[in-house]
Amino acid sequence: MRLTPCIFTIITTISLLTIPFHEASAARPAPLVVVAEVLEKPARPNRAIPGSVIPLLEATIASQINGLVLNTPFQTGDKVKKGATLVVVDKLDILRQKQIQQTIIAEAKANLTHARNNLARDKKLKNTPAISRQRLDDRITEEEVRSAILEQAKTKLMQINDMLNRHTITAPFSGVITKKLIQQGEWLKEGQGVVTLLDPNQLEVQALIPTNMASTLKEGATANVYFTKQGVEDTITLRTILPRQNSVSRNQPSYWKINKTSKTIAGEEVALTIPLGANATMLLVLKDAVIRKGNKNLVFIVDDDTIKMADVQLGPSINTYFQVIKGLKAGQKVVVRGNERLRPGQKVRTTQLTGSSPSTKIDGVK
Repeated sequence: MRLTPCIFTIITTISLLTIPFHEASAARPAPLVVVAEVLEKPARPNRAIPGSVIPLLEATIASQINGLVLNTPFQTGDKVKKGATLVVVDKLDILRQKQIQQTIIAEAKANLTHARNNLARDKKLKNTPAISRQRLDDRITEEEVRSAILEQAKTKLMQINDMLNRHTITAPFSGVITKKLIQQGEWLKEGQGVVTLLDPNQLEVQALIPTNMASTLKEGATANVYFTKQGVEDTITLRTILPRQNSVSRNQPSYWKINKTSKTIAGEEVALTIPLGANATMLLVLKDAVIRKGNKNLVFIVDDDTIKMADVQLGPSINTYFQVIKGLKAGQKVVVRGNERLRPGQKVRTTQLTGSSPSTKIDGVK
């Protein structure tokens, strides 16, 4: 059977296209992977716990009176000192009450002076027929009543002065106004909030600790903390763990003192690394080398540029590492980047890991 010129041309074209493709596939270089050694070093097991920065001093400053707001000199975000005026409320009515009360006090003083003069005069005549015992007793009673009326009026004036002072609402501590809740011209009610004030210099870390872990920690224990916003690490100290467990998560709230030199803000998310137990020599493998497949933990080992797969048994987390219980040896090179599509027996090119992710150091490992 003879091939027509058209069919011959098609077969020739396909052959010319296919041959370079296979030749290119055969010449394709081995994939490049990043490797790191399995370490055998003294290390301290630890556990990573998420947490957040919370303020120790934050309050909604409320009014103790009713009244019309005349002035609000500060805005949201302003820094204020302790004693600074936050809100001024109309004082006209209370000033009128004070004026009336001062008049009442002046009248009470005059009445008391008159009663005392009458009592003094009658006491001089008590041993004469000019005054009876009943009249003297009445003078004494009158003086006592007038004195009590004056004291009552003075107490009322003190209450008015106290109310007058409440018409100027001041900052009970230094801080930053995070919310302004009232504006000039609004009617303020007793108990209503005017601003929310936060002290940015008094902060601590709150974290939920598993109960079995909390039982091993004592006040004064230290932990490493990674401030995500600042990208820096520091050491924090345990202040207390509340003796209350969440029935669902089985966690207990813990509170940690922050180093005063740490630059952080309320609400910032942080990562705590809490040490458990004492330093011990152990095998360590980077977490990035471990691939979970079902119930197995798999690691790709590079041996003479050839991939081998190992099923490993892991211990506790130690920052960016896992403790290796079984399946690896110190000094073996394991793939930490580019291990997503590897297969046993595959040839690879390697480059050594020059950094770790995240940047958190390993306790006791250099």
